Amino acid sequence: MAATTEPTVDNTATQTAAAKKKTKKVVADNSKYQSVEKVMPIALKSSHAKGRHAVAARDLVAGTLVAVEKAAAGIVRNQSFINLCHRCFGPVATKTQSRTKLDAAGKEVAGQKETVTVPSHSCGTCKMAAYCSEACAKQHEPEHTVQCAALAKCNPIATAHSVQLETLRAVLALIGRRAVQGGKPELVGQDVGGEPEFAGQAVEAKATPFGCVLDLNSNRHYLKRSAIKQQQAALKEVLELVPEAARVSLSEAVELACIFTTNQHQIAVGGSQMLGLYPFSALYFAHSCNPNCVYVGEVGGAMYVRTIADVSADTELTVTYADLFQPREQRRRDLLLSRHFWCKCRRCSQALSQSVDRLMDGIQCTACHRGVMIFEETKEVQDINELMTDISALDQEIQGKFAECESCSAQIEVTHLVDVLKAAITDYSSAHMLMQQGQLERARVQLERFVGNYEERRVLSPYNAYLINAYIALIRVCTQLNDVDRAIRYNTIVVERMLGPDTESMAPVPAHYPQLAEYQMSLGDMCLKQAKKKAGNRTPAGRSVSRRYLREAKASLEAAYKSRVIIHGENSPRAVEARRLLESAKKEHDEFVKATTDKKKPKKPEPVAAPAPAPAPAAATPAPVAAPAPAPVAAPAVSTSSA
Repeated sequence: MAATTEPTVDNTATQTAAAKKKTKKVVADNSKYQSVEKVMPIALKSSHAKGRHAVAARDLVAGTLVAVEKAAAGIVRNQSFINLCHRCFGPVATKTQSRTKLDAAGKEVAGQKETVTVPSHSCGTCKMAAYCSEACAKQHEPEHTVQCAALAKCNPIATAHSVQLETLRAVLALIGRRAVQGGKPELVGQDVGGEPEFAGQAVEAKATPFGCVLDLNSNRHYLKRSAIKQQQAALKEVLELVPEAARVSLSEAVELACIFTTNQHQIAVGGSQMLGLYPFSALYFAHSCNPNCVYVGEVGGAMYVRTIADVSADTELTVTYADLFQPREQRRRDLLLSRHFWCKCRRCSQALSQSVDRLMDGIQCTACHRGVMIFEETKEVQDINELMTDISALDQEIQGKFAECESCSAQIEVTHLVDVLKAAITDYSSAHMLMQQGQLERARVQLERFVGNYEERRVLSPYNAYLINAYIALIRVCTQLNDVDRAIRYNTIVVERMLGPDTESMAPVPAHYPQLAEYQMSLGDMCLKQAKKKAGNRTPAGRSVSRRYLREAKASLEAAYKSRVIIHGENSPRAVEARRLLESAKKEHDEFVKATTDKKKPKKPEPVAAPAPAPAPAAATPAPVAAPAPAPVAAPAVSTSSA
């Protein structure tokens, strides 16, 4: 892909018309990436309809590793800045130190000190790069030298031009990586760094060459003119601080910024976050709202792609870039704004009346209180350029339209349904704001009132995304308030709703979806802790609660462990953690059952000693024995004999 050279893009009628012109599609050449087929069970394909994509080379079981890639360039997210090494993305040791207090603008406050946490190893010049060791800092020096002066000024530049700081840092990371791989001043037509080398595991993988970054679409023409101007102004100042030998043109810098924001992957490394460009994975694993694969981060910033369901040979391998438990229109809008495409996957293309998506933003029918109101979308997006220019066209589509109940055929104006959803969003947002402000008890009351008003009164479908978000917030609030029993109740609801009703052919999320696995894990962990805490209660009611919690802990942790093995691999830290908790839950459960069973067993009566035999009679003829007197009823008779 050649970088564009025009300084700005204006969404005028002329340019829109130009964008509509049909161009001859060229089937992409896969030869640069074909070597992946030697180490992974996939085959690379290209077609006019699908573009580049990967398919299963054979039948694959859930949990099969299909790709390993190290980022062509990556940055630690702002909130994890001091937690990950800016070279190897490993954990960073920290320390505390005293310094002059800074105000909101970052200026020193005379006479005031504050204690801050800082990385043990960092760049002393820009103070914008943390490292796990001096050795890592030394190895990163060639790249960091290109970035250092600019990084020191990035924060105020980003603020002044209303540009994301992470975008500027990402462009500098790409320029630094390009410089050490021998790039020339012009990016156009370059294949800097050669072809990628693929491996079967992260420890053997090498970072994808910079040249592969240029195969990615920038979707620059979808950005508003104002956004491009802001980026240009900020990047112009940044580039002036980059050494001349490594500097790129302003247009090329904007192109890199667009490539990064459109194609980035957010990866969790331990408890921290990074953003990276993984060109091979971005090119060949397409999005679907019912994916059969998932991408996850590993130590060192590598990205693994694994199957989360059994996949037949020649089936396309897909991942998701959206939060699946949200309404269809919301997923599509999010993807349009972040990835610049309108989703037409199988799930999004299915009639809403036949899809589980109708429940995600479902509003209960006020006539029968059984079905949900359905409005089939009539606008089919053919020209994404037009939609990006005026996304309000989606809102205009509902004017004068009616939604119909799936059960009783009652009708209501779609605008009224939208008003109900807006009211729900407003009520949820106010409760969520209280939680963010730390007013936990008030937030709990508001969130429970939200559930009462919208679920118990049958306004929203039980599977409505805003209700699920309310329950998720309640888990967090109740946990912080140490009301674990309530948190368990709400966590149970979230897991049940994410699995979806049994009547649906497709669940809202896949069975081994990462978010679902984490809620199963937290549910099992809380149930196990509560069971141990209540073990001292020997009353029948107390034993019943402990038994229920242990049973729930065992079932939830079994599901979480199975999913974590499939998603992360059997020997991954997450799978090991789940296995440890599961073994603990099984042990507690077995001991509880054994103790309860032993108490129920009736005690065996102690054996009664047999009476001693009477002495043998004398040899002489015995005298006649008188008949014994009748024995009293109250006690057994005892007979005696005489010679």
